[in-house]
Amino acid sequence: MNRNIPLHYSYNFKLDIDKIPTKESDRLNLRILLPGLFLGFILVLLGIFELTNGLNSQAQLFDKLAQAEGARIYNSFISPVVFDCIIIVLGLGIMTSLILSNLRYKKIFFDGKNVTMIKRSSLGKKVTYKNNINNFQGVMLRIEFIQCGFMTKNRYIIELHHKSSAQTVPLYISTSEKNIRKIWVDYARKLNLPTLLYTDEGILQRDVPDLDKSLIEMADIWNLHGKFNPQSKHSSRIAVKEDPNKTIIKLRKVLWDGYNILGALSIFMLGLLMFIVSFNTQGFSQQFLIIFYTLCSLGIVAAIFIMFRKDKLVIKKDKIVNTHKYFLFSTKHDELFKKDIKGVYVTLNPATDRYFVTITSSEKNIIFGKKLPIADLKWVKNFLVEQIIRPD
Repeated sequence: MNRNIPLHYSYNFKLDIDKIPTKESDRLNLRILLPGLFLGFILVLLGIFELTNGLNSQAQLFDKLAQAEGARIYNSFISPVVFDCIIIVLGLGIMTSLILSNLRYKKIFFDGKNVTMIKRSSLGKKVTYKNNINNFQGVMLRIEFIQCGFMTKNRYIIELHHKSSAQTVPLYISTSEKNIRKIWVDYARKLNLPTLLYTDEGILQRDVPDLDKSLIEMADIWNLHGKFNPQSKHSSRIAVKEDPNKTIIKLRKVLWDGYNILGALSIFMLGLLMFIVSFNTQGFSQQFLIIFYTLCSLGIVAAIFIMFRKDKLVIKKDKIVNTHKYFLFSTKHDELFKKDIKGVYVTLNPATDRYFVTITSSEKNIIFGKKLPIADLKWVKNFLVEQIIRPD
């Protein structure tokens, strides 16, 4: 889906519109800036320290043997001087990028009627945008995938959506999804603007009077009746079983998808490691070997369970249950009552750049079909909508 995405800088941001006038700054958080600057500074000091020969010490016996006639000479792949310069440049690069990131900001002011945003890029001039609140198309909720050091997270963004992405204004940004839909709806209600959501069919809009309505109540407004064709076919990846009291949708196992390949590689590597250690136990304590074999065995078992896990939706008369099946047993992951379901969407996973089906209520979501192609996801979405809105 081609869309012009605005760039925001914060990881923890909230424009408090309960207090008018209100203002807030969107810029890099100090909890990210200061540790990054410290790390860069340490790398620069380390590089300079090594470049100036570090600590002086007396020659050791090894040094004398290395200089003896006929001694084997070892050359490093990279010159120590070059390596030290690389460390210095890396540290300076980290510090420079963080300082430039901190120079850019957005300052947002809201007086109850007009939103003023002052934007400054890292090396550019300030630009001011002023819009009446009615110039915005709605309150958008979207998710971004971010890298925080070695960790990856989702960043949940609620924003005043403008047809020009440069004038889109952040309202709330967090790495926690707790109460995110409630916060999204509250902003829309207080600003008297519709909620907006990116889906496979474009931007889905829900007007303020409809914010509390369930999918069953929205069926006529969105003209959902009769959209699903019972004769339409799904791929062999999906299995559907209909009983008098329930309907089951489950995903058939595809052996060579990306997740299973990673699981197979994990099993192979852990098994190989255990095999090698079994023939080289000298020097390891019995306690260490017990812990080592236990951890490797648990890793293999976890990989096997992930490889053979099947996701399943059980559609009953009054609710939808999400379960995970492992070999001969299943576990209930979550459930939603039909009367509480607000919508069924095909949305994007920012981590994998793949789509999945989301069944959402005011309190929680059910995620299904992360491995399915979008054509199958659309079929599942339409099938679920039909199952939810049809009269008993």
